Amino acid sequence: MQLFHYHYWTPFVEETEQAYTSLGFEVKGRFAKEGSFPPPLTWEDFREKKPSFRIIEMRKGQINITFGYSKKVLFDHIGFLVTDDEYDQLLVQAQKRNWAIQTGERRTFLSTPMRLRLELQRRTDVIETGEEAIAEMTIAVPDLTHTPAVDQLLDGLTQPIHWKKGERLSLLEVKMMDSHGMNTTDPNGVHVLKQG
Repeated sequence: MQLFHYHYWTPFVEETEQAYTSLGFEVKGRFAKEGSFPPPLTWEDFREKKPSFRIIEMRKGQINITFGYSKKVLFDHIGFLVTDDEYDQLLVQAQKRNWAIQTGERRTFLSTPMRLRLELQRRTDVIETGEEAIAEMTIAVPDLTHTPAVDQLLDGLTQPIHWKKGERLSLLEVKMMDSHGMNTTDPNGVHVLKQG
């Protein structure tokens, strides 16, 4: 099981893309209600159309980040690459906990009691090759009582998830294994830094 992904909604779509581009991430797709605006198109090519992006996908090595437009910043989910066996085991454990399960053709979501969704992904074409990977992350939740159940579910995960009490669900920090030094805060308040 590998933590590879996070997704949130943001009013700062262009700024978020710029922030991750400056960290070496590449845009893999831009999808809006008005159509798609893939690279090599740049914001100068479509800014006047004011597209309402539902998803922009960016990748660097084994890290996949997605975000879409919202009136305010809302952290939505984290994603895990899993084997078929891990997938089956996680579904059984989620069913035992009475967590809602949303299965789809491309991915499956588990809904935790703290409103953080967990994406289970079995397709490896959602990442690139390379050493860059998520090393660990810190997530704020209003109620810490449900975090042990999530930790138990993710028992085989080698990339730690740290929990902090906060006013609302939010992604606070992501440490990445990366050859380049990084220590920045993205436009949505996520502190992105190199591990070590």
